[in-house]
Amino acid sequence: MTKMLVVGTGSMGWNHVRVCSELGCLAGVCDNDSESSKAVGEEFGVPYFTSVEKAIENCRPDGVIIATPTSSHHQIALSVLALGTHVLVEKPITNDYATGLEIIDKSEKLGLICGVGHIERFNPVIKRCKGMIDDGELGEVITISSRRVSNFPGRIRDVGVILDLGIHDIDNSIFLMGSKPVSVFCSGGTHNDIEYEDHVTIMILFENGKSAVIEVNWITPLKVRKISLTCEKAFAELDYMDQTISVSSSKYIDPDDKSQYPAKIEFETRNLPVIKKEPLRLEIEDFISAVNGEKEIGVSGKDGLLALKVARAAEESLSKGEVVNIE
Repeated sequence: MTKMLVVGTGSMGWNHVRVCSELGCLAGVCDNDSESSKAVGEEFGVPYFTSVEKAIENCRPDGVIIATPTSSHHQIALSVLALGTHVLVEKPITNDYATGLEIIDKSEKLGLICGVGHIERFNPVIKRCKGMIDDGELGEVITISSRRVSNFPGRIRDVGVILDLGIHDIDNSIFLMGSKPVSVFCSGGTHNDIEYEDHVTIMILFENGKSAVIEVNWITPLKVRKISLTCEKAFAELDYMDQTISVSSSKYIDPDDKSQYPAKIEFETRNLPVIKKEPLRLEIEDFISAVNGEKEIGVSGKDGLLALKVARAAEESLSKGEVVNIE
């Protein structure tokens, strides 16, 4: 059985621990907060540690999941890789491009897997939609529009809404568009009494000339997680929370009576069946499969680094009030 060590026992880390326990692959937990590490370790009946090095030495895991604050990802990931262990790092991969690139370079040099936990990439609706795009069922993607909004969570944060929420749809927009992002423009600001931005609209231009518009905020009095695609053959609407997809198309009907105006257009909307599954479970199963050599990692370090690069460019654009090119 593949063994996983989870580093970080906060909210997201606890969920990683839960899923690994359900899958029967949890080897241990680690957190520099000894009380938290002990509480979670005892809750799930596994060894607990405050040192990553000691945890790896004792548990001998096949992979390590890092679910600590973003500022600590760089050093922990380098330590794990240096000990010869595959790593899955929660999003964003790090705080900045240079340290993210260092992690990727080290993993490649050592022949180890580096994955990034962009959980929404594993949402069943995204997988289904990507398959329809690749099969030509929807035709060419022309524009993407997403909305990820909710009330202000009220927790102390070290990042704004772009890195916390927007990066999910930045990553999925790149994935679904299948083209390199070349520039970004971002507008928005701060409504709540916090240090960082809490509402933005991000526009990404891709190398193929198409675009994506992403709305994210912490000021809407309800939770919305949706993305829609205007394609050559159809219009697709995806709901991340309900895990539903509707696809609308139209067909021109040439009237028998040429005097008839306007010409008739026939519309059709289909609600597609989607097998609902927990994205986090799918993400961890994907990591396990990659560690076992059964497939490539679903979201690679390079994927995570590109999403971070675009997110940071969006922050720069918001600050400067101008379009920022992505090198």
